[in-house]
Amino acid sequence: MSNPAFIVDGFSEKLVIGQICPGKPVRRTDLNGKSVSIQAIANKVGSLVRLYNNRYYPIIVIIDRENRIESSPEIAENLKRELDNQGLGNIDIRINVADRMFENWIVADWESLPTKLEKPEITESVNGCSILKKALDSYHKTTDGVELFTKANPSNIYQNSESFRTFIDSLNDVNCNYKEFAK
Repeated sequence: MSNPAFIVDGFSEKLVIGQICPGKPVRRTDLNGKSVSIQAIANKVGSLVRLYNNRYYPIIVIIDRENRIESSPEIAENLKRELDNQGLGNIDIRINVADRMFENWIVADWESLPTKLEKPEITESVNGCSILKKALDSYHKTTDGVELFTKANPSNIYQNSESFRTFIDSLNDVNCNYKEFAK
């Protein structure tokens, strides 16, 4: 039986994981933005993995792609390689990269949003936060983002977001009720 722990970018993601996989430990990197190197993220993730001290399996990492040129899969691969170089290759660390940011997963279920604006043609690789600010009268990442995500239909997000599919699929053998929806 799995006993997962999570490492995420920031406070909003931590609150979301607390809602969708309650009772599981979640640590933040607090390293967010296009100028943060993969090496810096690997150093922070590596130190947090070590703090978990082999008590959790697997460790699920969720970071944002932001404006990086590399694709989400390329970033995940680069981060995994950096963690392996730190001697963490024997630990089940599952890297997930939201494309472009956590808000893109919310935008992927446009039907759940209280807006009259037309759904964007694409929901990955665009600025999800900016789209939400335009679609809603106001948007606050740590309050509105968490509420909107927990109200969104995960089946719709799964269908419309490749990076969300990668995240959900990484939970395949993880005890988390959230992943139990029609795919």
